[in-house]
Amino acid sequence: MLTRKRLEQLEAKIGALRDATVAAPADSIQASELGTDSVETLKIKDLNVTTAKLNALAVTAAKIAASILDGAKVAVVADANVLGGIPVMYRILLASGADANVDVALTEKTRVTDVVVILKGAGTTGADVQVQNVTTAITDLLDVSAGADKAVFRPGTIDDASHEVAAAANLRVAYSSTGADFPGAEVYVTGMKVA
Repeated sequence: MLTRKRLEQLEAKIGALRDATVAAPADSIQASELGTDSVETLKIKDLNVTTAKLNALAVTAAKIAASILDGAKVAVVADANVLGGIPVMYRILLASGADANVDVALTEKTRVTDVVVILKGAGTTGADVQVQNVTTAITDLLDVSAGADKAVFRPGTIDDASHEVAAAANLRVAYSSTGADFPGAEVYVTGMKVA
């Protein structure tokens, strides 16, 4: 028979165990032994959940934070890729005014596949736009002089000898006007990451 003193000692030990953090040996607790919702986020050690430990389809679109996906997570597109690839797009604003170049230093090698130029004002005499790989032409010279505000222009050619812009190199959009100030434009350069 337990004495009152012995019972109090046992209760103290049980309380201490209840409050202590106990590390279980690896593989000693099976998933079937855990109750539903028994493991709280606070009890999971940082960096212990690795990609290999996630079930297939565990990360759904709903679990990805809004407005965080960009070209950094897009894979390189190999030749004859049977899965296809995700294009990347660069938005480049051309300010109205004097002739200029706008350079965008690309972080990864990119092959230019399309260009769209949208005027932000009526074209002016001699107004033109060209997309370049550093200083070498990728597109033909787009004559936008006769374009109205909001007019859309696309190049007639993309040079396959210069359309791959190296990582850390400049994707350049050169624009000029021989008459009044250049009207300004939005340029959208589409491409795909390549090795």
